[in-house]
Parts: sequence; structure tokens; C-alpha cells
Amino acid sequence: MVVLGLLLLLAAAGVTVAVVLDNTDPVSVSAFGSSLSNLSLGELFLGGVAVGGIAVLALALLVMSARRRRSRRLETKQQVRHVRTEKQQLQEENEALRAQLADPPYPATSSSGTEAVERRS
Repeated sequence: MVVLGLLLLLAAAGVTVAVVLDNTDPVSVSAFGSSLSNLSLGELFLGGVAVGGIAVLALALLVMSARRRRSRRLETKQQVRHVRTEKQQLQEENEALRAQLADPPYPATSSSGTEAVERRS
């Protein structure tokens, strides 16, 4: 994939050089109320290449931003899911501890603080 990309980039550079060198006729260009005169067709083409490069850079920045936002959103969702799971586990553990406090494993003590002892006769 990288090799194919490099080959296409080299081919585009070769076409650009050929267009710039072969087209030297002067032209006049106007856009948005501004006018440029005495430009060669090659210079005009280079201007188009520059504008295209800026557009590609802007699109790349948008795509990278969207990817970063998506990965952050997925990470946040995973953290929320982890916190909810931990919260559920802690609630279950809390309920189990409350149940243990409600049912003490030892017999109740008398009012004097000593346990009632049965006598065997």
C-alpha cells in the first residue's frame, strides 16, 4: 500500500513538472473580484496544486479529529461501564455485609453482659 502511494505521488509530481514546463503562455485570472494577470498556465496549475494540497490537508485533519473523538468516546464508554460494574459489585458486597450485621453469628448476651449458661444436672 505504501509503495503504491509513493508511486502515485511520484507520477503526480512528474505530471505537475511536465505541465508547468510545457505551458508558458500568459493568462489573466480573476476570482472573487480579484484579478491576476501575466501568469503562465504552469503557474496557474501550480496554484491549483497548492489549493488542492491545502484541501487534502484540511480533510486529513478532519478525519484525524473524528478518529480521535471516536476513540475518546469509546474509552469513556468503557470507563463508565467499568465504574457501573464496580458500583454494582460494591452494592452487592454492602448488602451482604448488612445481612451479616443483621444476623450475628454469636448468641445474644444478657443485660449484665455475660452469657446465659445452662446447668446440667
